[in-house]
Amino acid sequence: MDRQAVWQADAEALADRLRSLLTVVRSAEAEIGALLVEIESRGVQELFGYRSVARLFEHLADVPRAAAERTVTRAHALHLSRSLDSTPALAPATAVAAASGGLSTPMIDTIVEALTRIPVEHRESVEEDLLTFAADAGHKQVAALGARIIAHLDPDGAPPVDPDPVTPARELSLRRKRTGMWELSGRFDDETGTRAHALLDALAERRTTPDEGPDLRSPQ
Repeated sequence: MDRQAVWQADAEALADRLRSLLTVVRSAEAEIGALLVEIESRGVQELFGYRSVARLFEHLADVPRAAAERTVTRAHALHLSRSLDSTPALAPATAVAAASGGLSTPMIDTIVEALTRIPVEHRESVEEDLLTFAADAGHKQVAALGARIIAHLDPDGAPPVDPDPVTPARELSLRRKRTGMWELSGRFDDETGTRAHALLDALAERRTTPDEGPDLRSPQ
């Protein structure tokens, strides 16, 4: 759409053009992921001299390394590599939908995240349900559906971790300063602190004797 056409287009035409371009961009991104997995399976170092396909994409796309690594991770979830040590793709049906340009990156990540928490025997049917819902919903709604499915499949959740009881740290420091005064500091658990408090309270009681004169100590 040239500039003149943009000026003359109504709101509906502008929205249609945006949707069309988004489809093209998303389809291209899906193809990029498939190409990265293929390059990796052939050997990126042998083909291009890079240590990893993420480093190759970082250079070619001029994106931050973290963004390149996320792109490669997403590609691995969608596409089966032909490497001997490869594992099956986590979301192959999502890869097909992504190739048509119908899924945004957040939507793909939402579906992949949900499937990582789904038992293997249920993943295919759950992926189909999520994709069906994604046709008319946003990624946040799909995330909520995924959470409900996970809760249904595993209502009790992960078993709670019972950590070993932590022993309270106790320490005591008593040192004589150059002035002749003694300095006491420390940390106690509740039981020891209670006993120490009672002992110090007894020592701090104000008292007066005929030999020593009046007690000048502060009650604090």
